[in-house]
Formats: sequence, structure tokens, C-alpha cells
Amino acid sequence: MAEEEIQAHFSSRGQPAPVYFEHQDAEGSVFLARTGAGPTVVFMHGSPGSWDAFVHLLSDAELNARFTLVSVDRPGFGRTRPKGAEVSIEVQARRIRDAVKASGVALPAIWVGHSLGGPVVARLAADFPDSVSGMVLVAPSMDPNLEKRQWYNWVGKFPLVRWGLSREWRNSNDEIFPLKGELELLQPKLAGLQVPCVVLQGDRDDLVPKENADYVKRELPPGVVELRILEGANHFLPWTRPEEIKRAVQDLAEPR
Repeated sequence: MAEEEIQAHFSSRGQPAPVYFEHQDAEGSVFLARTGAGPTVVFMHGSPGSWDAFVHLLSDAELNARFTLVSVDRPGFGRTRPKGAEVSIEVQARRIRDAVKASGVALPAIWVGHSLGGPVVARLAADFPDSVSGMVLVAPSMDPNLEKRQWYNWVGKFPLVRWGLSREWRNSNDEIFPLKGELELLQPKLAGLQVPCVVLQGDRDDLVPKENADYVKRELPPGVVELRILEGANHFLPWTRPEEIKRAVQDLAEPR
């Protein structure tokens, strides 16, 4: 969304525009947007994407009154720098966690990851457990055995085709190719994630097989994961079912 559209969207909902923050690190910078006040919830987009994938949740009056809401541009996307793809999930998780911490919000947080943002959230929980109080994995790409390169991924490698793609789509293709190996590195860490987790998965998801949700349930410790299969829903839950993400966040925030 253009900046004017973002401003108009928040204004139409009676909410102040988000505060922007950019954290400089050894690799470049990580950009994020912040609204609200209270315990922290961090949103992480898929591939491609940007922080405004969650604009409807950041502008939600009920969430703003209860939480500090943060949404990040993952490395390779939006205003985060450098402009090239960062294929390491470990590096993405570290840079994003460092940026969120540097922004001054309270940790631990509930972390929400959509699609490829899901394994980044899981890696962050494995590497920085003190920063995570809960996870909402939204149609997450998690099972390495289900990670298949599609024909268009190979086409996107051709120089003439690549030249015609936007930076976001080039970077998306670049991070998809090594994703299977990255998920294999993540897999042995999942059994140690002693943090409550809600998995939201549409039963009509044509991009990320719904069996990924079963994989998360199987690989994380017993009793940690709650699966919520959404009937008739596709892959684009931040836009089509934001109320389900909101409900999952609120449920994780309740005392246990």
C-alpha cells in the first residue's frame, strides 16, 4: 500500500497512523511499523510481502487498546535493507528479533507468522526463547518434505524473465529455492519449543499444503499446538480471515 493509502486506512478506522522504526545492524537495516500500547504482538509476512499485509490488524481498535502491535518488513522486502534476498531463516530470525528489541517494545511477545514467515517465527522461538510467549502460525510452510519447487520457480531463474520481475518477486524466488534445506535445519529444533502455539490453516489452500499444519502438531511437544482448520479458506488468511488471527492472539494472551 502507498503511504497515502495507509494514512487514509488508519484515519477511516479512527486510529492514529503507525510509528515507523528502522534498526541499523551489521547487515543493513530492518524496518517495522508499530501501533497501540500494552504487551507486544509481532506480525511477520510471507513471500513476497511487506509489513502492511497486517494493516487491518494494526488498525483494529480492540487490539490497539490492549496490545502493542508491531509488523516487520522481512529481509529482502519492503524498506528492510539490503535489497537482496536473505535465504537463511536463522539470520532472518536474528535480525528481526534484534530490531524488535531495539525498538523498545516489551518482550516476550506473541509472534505471528504467515506462510514463509511461519518458519522464521519458529526459528526465532528456538534461538531466542525468552523473546517468545506464544506463536500463531498462519498457513505456515514448515514441512521440508512438502516443499516442492513449482515450474514458475524454475522459469523465474531465466535471466530475461528475472530481469522483468520486481525486486520482491526476484527475492521471493531466491528464498524459495533453498527453503527445503532451511526447513531441514529447523526440524530438530521444533521438539524443544515449549511455547503455546495456534496453527491456522485453510482447507482450500492451493499454495501451502494443509498437511503442514499436521506436521507442526507432530513435531512440536505434546499439548503445545492447537490446530484450527478453517473451512472454505484459502492461503491468504491475513486478508480473508483476519478475525481468526485476532482471535488466536487474544486466546494466547489469556492467563493459563
